[in-house]
Amino acid sequence: MIRVAIIGGGISGMASAFYLGQRQIAVDLYESEDQIGGRIGSQPLLGRWVDFGGKNIGKHYHLFRDFAAAYGDPEFEYFGFNTSQLINGQIVGISKEGANSFNTLKLISLCDVADFRKLYPQIRTILRDRREGALGSEYFRKISNRYDDLTLAGYLSERCVNHVVRPVTIRMNGAEPDECYPGNLGSNLALALDSYEQLSQGMHSFIKAYHVTEGPGPLRILEGHRVTSISNESGMNPVSIEYIYRGKTATACYDRVISALPALRLASVLEKSLPEASALLRQVRYYPVAIAIVKYRNKVFNKNRRAMVFDRSVALSNAGAYGINDLDIVRYTFSGRVSRSLISERSSPEDVVMLGEEIAGSYFSIRENPREAFVYRYLPEGLCAYSARHHHLLDQIDLELGRISGLAATGDYRRGASIEACCRAAFECVDNVIGAVP
Repeated sequence: MIRVAIIGGGISGMASAFYLGQRQIAVDLYESEDQIGGRIGSQPLLGRWVDFGGKNIGKHYHLFRDFAAAYGDPEFEYFGFNTSQLINGQIVGISKEGANSFNTLKLISLCDVADFRKLYPQIRTILRDRREGALGSEYFRKISNRYDDLTLAGYLSERCVNHVVRPVTIRMNGAEPDECYPGNLGSNLALALDSYEQLSQGMHSFIKAYHVTEGPGPLRILEGHRVTSISNESGMNPVSIEYIYRGKTATACYDRVISALPALRLASVLEKSLPEASALLRQVRYYPVAIAIVKYRNKVFNKNRRAMVFDRSVALSNAGAYGINDLDIVRYTFSGRVSRSLISERSSPEDVVMLGEEIAGSYFSIRENPREAFVYRYLPEGLCAYSARHHHLLDQIDLELGRISGLAATGDYRRGASIEACCRAAFECVDNVIGAVP
């Protein structure tokens, strides 16, 4: 029987193990932390679990929904889309509730006609075929080849960049529009064009079910095992990995190894064995994000305005209700250039929460509302912003990874950073490495 190691126990690694299990292939899933989940991890807040990432499940997340259904068919609850932003001193609301498609008139009002002529064909292409919204799709490869000498800040007008593009890139990539490229915009548009639910019991319930439910194939979950290198001295199988567990170094050999690590972490693992691949992987850009989930005594939002996107002058990129019925719980997200200058791993969580309250307090019921508790997470490489002509970079990376027979890679830099995109990338990686389900 083929033995496969997966390195990285986030959503990409979990999905890879699931797709290998469907082929009845034995899998060892290595995770450096004490619990799988990665950036979709959860923490308890006053007796309930709250999710830092992967919380919103799109209507078109078919792969993830099928994946989750294999571990207990979890219940979903409506989340919706109801936010606002400050434009020329006025609060402009953006809502898709009760609508079956993107609000075209609202889009026109937030950008110039020339911008709309560029964006509308892209939107139409994604609506006709959702697969075109994946990073590196055929349609957006053409956009990339033609326009990626420009950033989004040069490709679109300042008005469109400020009011349409930045609210998307700053939230999904942690990056400013002058740090993102036209060829990668499809992965963002696909998210903006979807409608959302969330797991009624949160991602924590799914991760727990994944742990305890017998999956489709043999699986060992090796938490607290940090892989430090991958090598193949003979040029043939097996592939050797070195890892540290409880302070001791050990090695193991496998017929196939799939990395499900973020690009920069894989770069560190391959630094000695594949230095060229490591250098290419370091060209994939990641940006930090800080997230605070705060419980207040009274409602902060009303049902008609549950979130706000903030402009480039402040560190807070977004503040929103944790759920449609959780109007007393705020999810603060800090990302972008100003956030990077003010917030780091050394920042006090209390100070960061206070900063969020100061910024959002003018628009929601926060200042006279007693705070009861909060949880906080800072991720130095939290959000992926890809690269210019990203598909060419991935082709180069795969060519170098091929120097170790039996090694392949998936992750958030392959098809996009959403959990659906990670599932798609994992599915494709397993298909390439092992073959289709018999």
